[in-house]
Amino acid sequence: MSAGIQSVISFKKETTWGTAVVPDKSIAVRPSGGISIKNNMQMIPAIKGQLQKDHEAIKGNVAYEGEFTMDAFADYMGYFLLSAFGTDTPANPGGETLVYNHVFSEAAAKPSLTIEQAIADNVRRFAGCIVSGFKLTGKTGEMLEFTPSISGKTQATATAITPAFTTVPAFNHAQLAVKIGGSTIGEVESFELEYKNGLEMIYALGSNEPSYNAINGGSEVTGKMDLYLDSTSATRIANYINNTRESVELIATGGSIGNASNYKLSMLVAKAVYTSAETTITDGHNLLSVEFTGIYDTATSKLITPTLTNLLATYS
Repeated sequence: MSAGIQSVISFKKETTWGTAVVPDKSIAVRPSGGISIKNNMQMIPAIKGQLQKDHEAIKGNVAYEGEFTMDAFADYMGYFLLSAFGTDTPANPGGETLVYNHVFSEAAAKPSLTIEQAIADNVRRFAGCIVSGFKLTGKTGEMLEFTPSISGKTQATATAITPAFTTVPAFNHAQLAVKIGGSTIGEVESFELEYKNGLEMIYALGSNEPSYNAINGGSEVTGKMDLYLDSTSATRIANYINNTRESVELIATGGSIGNASNYKLSMLVAKAVYTSAETTITDGHNLLSVEFTGIYDTATSKLITPTLTNLLATYS
């Protein structure tokens, strides 16, 4: 019997969707989730002069799906963001030569990853893995959590690589800030943002594995916050009642890099509408719980603007 703590997740960006490559990077994940093989078994019933119902079984459309929850590392999480959004435009901030701002934008074509999941003797490489969405969760006293949802094209057994983990620290709760309407709001107790790009795997006759991938239904951004209730945070109630839209931004600022920069993650929803604003009678702290949905912003031509600042020149 092997120790589950020795399980390893490794990956590498592919050149062609579904053409497996040998992973060369590893990332630490929380002890939950993972990619599962779903055969969608189809039982074939028949009446043939016997009492038993099931006559045969076949594999249906096979899916390789799952998610990983990890701390939000300031470098390697960018590979999953790139797969979710489609394009990355890196540029040096002013006065820097080794620091890069990676601005991710939505595109229909999504880069894919080969992900190696080594769990004891079950070592498998899932090729053609595309991130269909993710969730970011920030809570007081905890690390910023990043949970990408993944769909793959094929799978095969493999010999596990020697792990090569990132050494860049992950973002923690003390490094988080929330801006609403462009101003920092200090009352936030917890924050959650979820992005879905509408990706689905497409099946065709001749194979039980996906043959294509496409966007179905378009992308969406939702989120929720718990805020300590005071005169500042109560403005969200008025904005909910009046259907007033405002920007919502989660900012994580890590250690210093380059000449005058920091590891940084920004998730900016330039136009958000509140879909609920609730207060509950309690004998503890009064909290305001709000939920919001992002709306396409014509000024920026974006639904959401993710920016990740680190020392990687490109996600190749």
